[in-house]
Amino acid sequence: MSFRDVLGVVTDEERDGYVRMSLKTNESHGNIHGTVHGAVIFALVDTAFEEVSNQKRRAVALNVNITFRRPVTIGDTLTVEAIEESPGKITSLYHIVVRDSKGLIVAVASALSYSREG
Repeated sequence: MSFRDVLGVVTDEERDGYVRMSLKTNESHGNIHGTVHGAVIFALVDTAFEEVSNQKRRAVALNVNITFRRPVTIGDTLTVEAIEESPGKITSLYHIVVRDSKGLIVAVASALSYSREG
């Protein structure tokens, strides 16, 4: 069982340089405030980043910078979109956005991958 399976992440759409995934949050994703834990949101971002950055070659994360914009109610469904913005032979840059079921932005991230196979 993979980490994405443990989280409950589902791939909704995938094409060259793009992936959209979703996660139906539940009580196990909660924090002390009764909302979805930031680590769950980050894990969703990282899972989408992993998927999109490994489409063409084997890649690993060099850096992920995330900004959390608003809390998420437990039970809400999150959607993440990851887009390859600047592909390179060794490093590539990705833009990643997480939205709640109302379409409001929950988090925005930029991620940099590294590939030795460039």
